[in-house]
Amino acid sequence: MADQRITITNEPLFDGTLSPYLYGEFIELLNDLIPGMWAEKVHDRAFEGVLQPTQVYPPGQSWVRSYWHPFTAAHRHFDHWPTHSEETKMVETKASFDLDSLNPYVGRQSAKVTVNASDGQPFVAGIAQDDIAVRAGETMNLELYLRGEQAAVHGAQVTVMVGRNYGVFFRAYDQVTLGPLQLGWQRYTGTLTSSVTDEVASLAIGINQTGMFWVDKVSLMPQHNARGWRIDIVEAIRAMRPGIIRFGGSSLIYYDWRTGVGPRNRRAPFENRPWGNMEENDVGVHEFLDFCELVNAQPLICLNSNSATIEQILEEIEYCNGSADSRWGSVRAAMGHPESFNVRYWQIGNEQSGEEYEHRMVDYAQAIRAYHPDLILLASYPSDNILHNLSDEIDYVCPHFYAPCGSEVESELNRLIDAIRGQAKNSRLKIAVTEWNHTGADWGWARAWLLTLYNALNAARMFNLFQRHGEFIDIANRSNMTNSCNSGTLQTSALDLYLTPAYHVQKAYANYAGDQALRMLVETGEVLDVSATRRTANGEIALFVVNYGSQVEQREIDLTPHGSAGPVRCRVWTLSGPGLEAVNSFAEKTRVSPLESELETSGGIFTYEFPPFSVTILRA
Repeated sequence: MADQRITITNEPLFDGTLSPYLYGEFIELLNDLIPGMWAEKVHDRAFEGVLQPTQVYPPGQSWVRSYWHPFTAAHRHFDHWPTHSEETKMVETKASFDLDSLNPYVGRQSAKVTVNASDGQPFVAGIAQDDIAVRAGETMNLELYLRGEQAAVHGAQVTVMVGRNYGVFFRAYDQVTLGPLQLGWQRYTGTLTSSVTDEVASLAIGINQTGMFWVDKVSLMPQHNARGWRIDIVEAIRAMRPGIIRFGGSSLIYYDWRTGVGPRNRRAPFENRPWGNMEENDVGVHEFLDFCELVNAQPLICLNSNSATIEQILEEIEYCNGSADSRWGSVRAAMGHPESFNVRYWQIGNEQSGEEYEHRMVDYAQAIRAYHPDLILLASYPSDNILHNLSDEIDYVCPHFYAPCGSEVESELNRLIDAIRGQAKNSRLKIAVTEWNHTGADWGWARAWLLTLYNALNAARMFNLFQRHGEFIDIANRSNMTNSCNSGTLQTSALDLYLTPAYHVQKAYANYAGDQALRMLVETGEVLDVSATRRTANGEIALFVVNYGSQVEQREIDLTPHGSAGPVRCRVWTLSGPGLEAVNSFAEKTRVSPLESELETSGGIFTYEFPPFSVTILRA
């Protein structure tokens, strides 16, 4: 018989309900986070080049390489047996390209491609990009912009192929002929359907004669996408039910939201400061809001409080929420969304503090309230001055927690709650933890721990913490959604993804937690972290237990306060693994994955053994 007991009482832990936004997510412009979710197959679409991010994983990885290169291939099919070795030799045609700043279609430069033929053999030559991942049977929409301002190529046809280049021939999985080339920029479109699955195919764009032509803004987008997003990503996040997703991050310091709306073919790439990489700029506020709609999540937009004017902030709100006949609402409508996105949550600044920020925050908040009194406003970091004097201007203060969950994090949270109770001018002020994870500062090899069972257990402990303090915490956004140097709940490749242990935990909490936190009588020792909820719609009780110790922990579970004196049927969800360092990967996708079962008990008090290093959810 276990000598320690967990009793789930029938008494609410506090008045009010638990918010579904406690299990939120976070998207920002950071390295390969958004590119890993976006369906586009071409990199450096506008020939603006690549930059080395300030932080990469693995440490020392180089991002500085040219995606585009010249190519030449014979373009012939033998209908006879070659009788001379010269017939099978490589053609002597040469191709080269330069980045030309004169008259680009968009941005700073386009690709000027020069082809010089030296013999009469058939060929195709021009520019190509490797590592294009294609699936057999997948139809892709091709779009690119071309001009041919030399008389020699005016009227020429352009061949676009996807496949493998062998030089003496090109193995085309599919190809399309475009043209004729015009003297000015023209949009050309077509479709390519690969006959082969190949993660390192080439996309080749060329002509079969001497001449010069220009290329810009190349796109190869699978027809099977969700408003530009990868279908597999949308399905995985929808199943996780994040509740609310935040769009923002450190790059907001320099970000002008207006450059990321309107037709994507006219958006210029830009340097992502402070992260350092080059942003393709295919995804802006509109695409983010599309994504939130697709996964049934509430959007939370973080506003640039550093370099944006109040007028620009109000214009951003008008773009998201204004009528289709307003100035910026009409731009949104032209993007295919005439109805308002109805964004309710707006955060003023990311990771900002100090006197200058507080003055700016008040100015922004008052301006927004004057036009939109119904919107919900979040500050950045809390401060005594915000709590004492300025909290009437906002609805939430937003600490970030990048530390392992434990007594220090809970003490810091309790201090903030006590300050709100005793000092806040706004008696209704709440907390939104708009970023959290077990680390944010480790940018070396220690980032690998973000992929592990340890990180999943930390996530579960944070969710328990948020549930226990759900009277004050309404919103929490785990950092980050995909990739992000291992912090993403999803890790993606060009054609695939795998679920991290933290994904399984977040999905389980979002789907199984009730809307009312319950008080417990707990004799668990120091190695179990517990929380309990009730779903008021059907009375279902959920007990969340994290065993962060290395031994099996046996406890009595007491459900009798809920009238469960007789037999009880519990549904059991468990996540564990061979050790805290256990990870999933593309090679071992299910090494750490949940087990679900049912438990029949003889009465309302029963004994349960919690595995070492595990998260267990019991539902009755």
